[in-house]
Amino acid sequence: MRSAVARVVMALAVCCFDESRRAWAAAMRAEFETAAADGKPLSFATGCLAAAWRELLTREQGRFVLTNYALVLGLMLPMAALQIGCALLGLPYLYPGQQGLSGALLEGKAHEALVRSVYQAAIPSLALLQLLIGLGHLRIAWVMLNRDWPAVRRLGAGALAAAATLILFMGVLFLNGIQALLQGAILVIELAIVAIVARWHAQLFPSAATAPPG
Repeated sequence: MRSAVARVVMALAVCCFDESRRAWAAAMRAEFETAAADGKPLSFATGCLAAAWRELLTREQGRFVLTNYALVLGLMLPMAALQIGCALLGLPYLYPGQQGLSGALLEGKAHEALVRSVYQAAIPSLALLQLLIGLGHLRIAWVMLNRDWPAVRRLGAGALAAAATLILFMGVLFLNGIQALLQGAILVIELAIVAIVARWHAQLFPSAATAPPG
């Protein structure tokens, strides 16, 4: 158990290093195996983690890593959970009438009786679009951690296309699309922030910007 915890701590320490510290991270891994053989893996791994955290705070490259993780954990993953939850659970506060996705119909309008049956049949398609947007957020978060910015751009374009389709679909069906518009606007802001982070990464690591990921 102690060895397993030490390996987790060591893996976390290695993940904290940026591209310019890969050689140091590899050396730490090799020294960790020696420390493990000597029966002191946890103390060595803890020391490596402390050194990695000092690097994060004192170097611009480290601050980039922190910013990237903060963006993933604080923005992309919560939005993914929101979108997926809306698709699968119909979170009641996202749409009017406290009825989740099924509450988006504009009540009391002359067209209500005409489109209600069509709308009910369209609910699975609307939910699928929201699910795709949420899954897109998850995938974007993953490739951001790998600094695969071309993949981020492709996934972002796909998420934007799904969001635009959702908004248009709701408009055609005379649905209340205010929340969908808001989520689409948030997605645009997210991708703009990601683009800024990608440019920052390219400035810090010019060779990584042209090299294939991995």
